[in-house]
Parts: sequence; C-alpha cells; structure tokens
Amino acid sequence: MLSDPPSGPEQPEQPVRPGSPEGAGPPAREDLPEASSQPYASLPGAYVAPGASGVPDAAGGWGGSAGAGGAPTPSGAPTPSGAPRSRARVVVAGVAVAALVAVVGLVAWRAANPVTPTAGRVTPSAAPVWPPTPSAGPTPGATSTRPAAGGYPAELAAYYTQHVAWQGCSDNPRQQCGTLEVPVDYTKPQGERFRLALRKAPATDPSRRVGSLLINPGGPGGSGVEYAQYSSFVFSPEVRAVYDVVGFDPRGIGGSGAVSCLTDSDMDRLFSTDPTPDTPEEKKAVRTTADSVARSCAARGGQRARHMSSTEVARDMDVMRVVFGDSRLNFFGGSYGTFLGAIYADTFPDKVGRMVLDSAMSPNQTDAEETTYDIQGFEASIDAFIDWCVARPDCALGSDKAAARGKIAGLLDAVEKHGLTTTKPGLTRIGEGWVGFSIFMCLYSDSSWPTLNRGLAQAFSGRGDILLAKGMSVVERSATGKYATSSYLQAMLPVRCADWPRSKDTPATLAEQARLKKAHPLWAKMTGELYDSCAAWPTPGRTPKGTTLAVGAAPILVIGNERDPATPIGGTKQLAKDLASGVLLTSDHDGHGTYYAGNSCVDRAVDGYLVQGKVPTDGTTC
Repeated sequence: MLSDPPSGPEQPEQPVRPGSPEGAGPPAREDLPEASSQPYASLPGAYVAPGASGVPDAAGGWGGSAGAGGAPTPSGAPTPSGAPRSRARVVVAGVAVAALVAVVGLVAWRAANPVTPTAGRVTPSAAPVWPPTPSAGPTPGATSTRPAAGGYPAELAAYYTQHVAWQGCSDNPRQQCGTLEVPVDYTKPQGERFRLALRKAPATDPSRRVGSLLINPGGPGGSGVEYAQYSSFVFSPEVRAVYDVVGFDPRGIGGSGAVSCLTDSDMDRLFSTDPTPDTPEEKKAVRTTADSVARSCAARGGQRARHMSSTEVARDMDVMRVVFGDSRLNFFGGSYGTFLGAIYADTFPDKVGRMVLDSAMSPNQTDAEETTYDIQGFEASIDAFIDWCVARPDCALGSDKAAARGKIAGLLDAVEKHGLTTTKPGLTRIGEGWVGFSIFMCLYSDSSWPTLNRGLAQAFSGRGDILLAKGMSVVERSATGKYATSSYLQAMLPVRCADWPRSKDTPATLAEQARLKKAHPLWAKMTGELYDSCAAWPTPGRTPKGTTLAVGAAPILVIGNERDPATPIGGTKQLAKDLASGVLLTSDHDGHGTYYAGNSCVDRAVDGYLVQGKVPTDGTTC
C-alpha cells in the first residue's frame, strides 16, 4: 500500500463487513489487519454467501460474497439477460503479468506451440463426487505435522519428512505461522535451500475437516501468506469450516527468501519508458531498457533468481502436501496461480485432489492465442466500463458511446506529448507508461470504475494524481519513490523468464502485429510495443508441452468471468480444454476473479465441489 493516502478525492478502499452499510469500516483488528497491500481480499457489503449467517465466525472473520447470481445454467441453456455485474470491491490476484508488461511495452511474443492432444479428455457426468474419500490429515491445532509415508525420491527424504513447527501468528494468534525448507536446485538437494514462509487458518469445524487447502493468489509475485491472512474475506465459511487454509510465499518471493533483483530506479524505468515508440530510435530505447533491466536482475539475483520457475514451485507444493499429511493436494489458485496449479497437475496427476483454478491461463498457450485472448478481454472490459460511464451524468467521456474510445485514445496521445502533472515528489510529471497501466488496473474490478472515471476527468485537465495513486498502490510504490520489498515487480522477470521460452521478431510476426494494431487502435495504445522482455535473460525458459495436460488427474474445476481484462475468458476456456479432466464453469460478470466476487451461483458450485466433492457439469454458465 502507499505510505500516504492518494491525492484528491480518491481514498484507499477498505474491507467492508458483509451486511454492514457501505463504509462501515474494516473487520475488528483482532480478526484481520485493516487492509491488504494487494488488490484482493475484500468483499462488498449486503451479501451473505449460501450457508453463511452474516455474523462473525469462530475464526474471527465475516462470511459472504456478493451479488445476485441464480441457479447454474448448463452449457447450451439460455443465460440470464441483464445479469448484475460483480460488485467485488477488490479482485483476487495481484496483477496478471500481461497487464503490466504489455502496458509498459515489454510483453513477450512467444513461439507458437499448437495444442495437439494425445489423450482424450475426461468429461465428468453431472455432480460426481471426487475424491470418493477425502485426503486424511493431521489433527488440527497440533504444533507440528507428520508426513505421509513414501511416494517421494529417496534423495529428497530430508525435505519430505521435515516437520513444521506451527506457532500462533503474531498479528492473529488464531492463525498459525511456520516455515518449511526446499532445495534451491532440485538436482542438487544437498546445496542451498529456500526457507518458505507459511500461514495457516485452521479449519473452524475440526470434526468435518477434509484436509489442507493450499492457496496461491497469482502475480506472479503475490503473497500466499497474506492471502491466507485474509482467508475470511476470500473463502466462504463452509470452505473454511472443513479446510486448513494454507498460504505460502513462493520461493524467492516475500517471506520466502525474497530475491530483490530490481532497484527502485529499475522499476521506475519500466513505467517511464515510452510504451508506444514512433521512431526507430524510440523503439531501440524500449528494447535497450528491457534488456538492461533483465541483465541487472539476473546479475543481482544470482542463482536463486534462476530457480524461481513454476515447475520448481510445483515441486515445493508436493513437499508441502506430504509434510501436511495429505494424500492428495487440494488447491485454489487465482490468476497466475492457475498456471501454477496446472503445472502441478501435469507433474503429479495422481496426487491431484480438489483443485479450483480461477481466472485462468494455460501453460500450452501460444503467442497467437494469448494475443487473441488479450484483445478479446480488453475490448469486452473497456466496452463494459464505457457502457457504465456514459449512462452517468458525470461521465468524463461524455454521453456518446461511439466517441468514448476516441476520447481515451486522444488522451493517451496528449499524455505522450505533454504528460500529466502530479503532486508526488519525484514523479511530478508522468507519461503513457503510468497512465496506461493505471487505466488498465481500474478495469480489473467494476468497483474501480468510479476511480477510473474521476481519474480520467482529472487527466483531461492535465493532472494525474488519481491515476498515479491507483498505479502506485498496485505496485506498492511510496510517495518517496521506494518500492515495498514485497512488490510483485521483483518476481516478475525471474518467474516469467523461467516459465516461457524466448522469442524473436520475424517478418511474419511483425506483419501480424501491425495488422492487429490497425484493427484494434485503442488496444494497441494500451499495449504498446510488443517485445520479449526476457530476451537478455541468461537461461532458457520452459518449453510448452503443447499436448493434453494432467492425464489421469481427478476432475479440475476451471472458472472465469466472461469479461476479464487480465486473464480473458478465452484463456480460461483453453485451460479447461487442455486439462484432460478440466471442468469449465463461467460467470456472466465483469472483472478479474470469479469465486466469492459477486455471483452466488458460482459460489455454490465451487463450495459444493470443495466441500462435498460435487463436480459441476462441464460447460455450466452462471
């Protein structure tokens, strides 16, 4: 979070107790901290999730989700018209990588790897129960956990047989904190180690305990420890009753041996470089900046920065599964956490328990597919905002829907030439990088649309305080120019450069880029120069498998909003298809983050799956 409140009328959004008036304030301090430093973990008022009472539960949290949502609609059936938009006050994940890197002009164009399935998909019948017998786990409240027997390489026995000394967390003794060690390099298990930070919200009804639910909010770089700290805001009372909700900071991130490979100056450069270069010299400057930042990060981060891949984190998760005493991994991943969950399922398909992947992207996703999804997601999200805005008397874009896009594009052109003035020391004038990024972040949740409207109105007058405050809060930059050590920007390059292959421009890709920019001019201005930000990274990235994933795994529930700007619905649908046992559930809502974010139909389906093992019909729409 910013160390000082945003300038002007924009103020930090605070969690609101469900059932309380808007602005009634955060939960009691003994229950949760006042505000999360990441853009998730808060709920709208006046909605109580199915089965929730709307009063504090034993864990010190408040149940509830948001919105209307009716009964699920199987694929092919008519969907409700005029479905209410999500009113989630904040979204599930930190920031999707494409949103940041594309806006600042550093997105990677990956080599195409078409999906050619080698095994048939499993299509579950309506409402099967999986697994038939829930995974067993240790007795809640114990100060240590016992590993399950066997099932791991002998050379890794020291890791799989370790104990976690759980202790009450200093800020909330009803939750438990601990650490667990994993090798930096799994091919050298006797070498250096990462010590991973863990946080557990114990099951509130031990008599019904199913096991552990490991969670990851995405990013990459989001804190799973903080995600678990806010479990009362992001999971229903029913889910928290039967699971120990366990969050972890992935290797090299946050409390898990944070790799700080970027300086404050490096991170500022990502936003100050012109994202829409017009001349060969400007284009060269973009690439020079990207390469310089990548080389600096790799040099400062050393070997640890080169071992932050999702493949290695998936192996860490399997160590956790055994140490926690679970025969199968139960997992909830949001945004980039869906990529992580898919990698785990493909690596350990026989160890998959109940897995929910919310707002998804597929490890098989090709460059062409990603670009298609990005365009679809942006177009749908900006249209939804414009529809909302032009119906208001105070809309900064006026009342003419047809002219609204042009006004945003014109603003970005003016910002490129003249910038916007602000009152922030060190950033008294900002350009397209900050402005475009902040606009995009406001599209993540419709609760940020009023902020975007006020920010645009202020920007048309030449000032950028409101938009800058939004962007700075997302990347955790203080008014003094200091970025929090927990900023997901630190993890962005090491993770992305490990997870995806390098790519180079070809005449064909350059021609396709030009065609897409001409067909989608506002998207082009928001996206900027398309360039591989990992081109100068010293090690190669993962090669996408390109075939069916997780063959033999239990049914995996994949969910997403129809109008998600960060992880567009196309990517969610692709992951459900790429997984051999993927089950798709879509929500006719806006924004990033689907579960516990405005659709009670979705909440009932996810709760039924996690709590009772009831698998929804594939293709259900809420």
